Amino acid sequence: MHFLSEIDVRFTCPDCEEQFIVDPKEILQKDFLSCPKCGCKLSEEELQHLKIAIDYMQNHQPN
Repeated sequence: MHFLSEIDVRFTCPDCEEQFIVDPKEILQKDFLSCPKCGCKLSEEELQHLKIAIDYMQNHQPN
């Protein structure tokens, strides 16, 4: 089973408190990530850090 298919990334919007889930594979492909309710965007720096963490988990999964 592929590791990334087993996890979801959960967010809570700091502006409107909307909770939403994004598939990690989608995050790796996105140029920006925003709240589906109010459009508040995750900063480019935060998105880059998130992509690094997902990439690390994908490439260093336990056997």
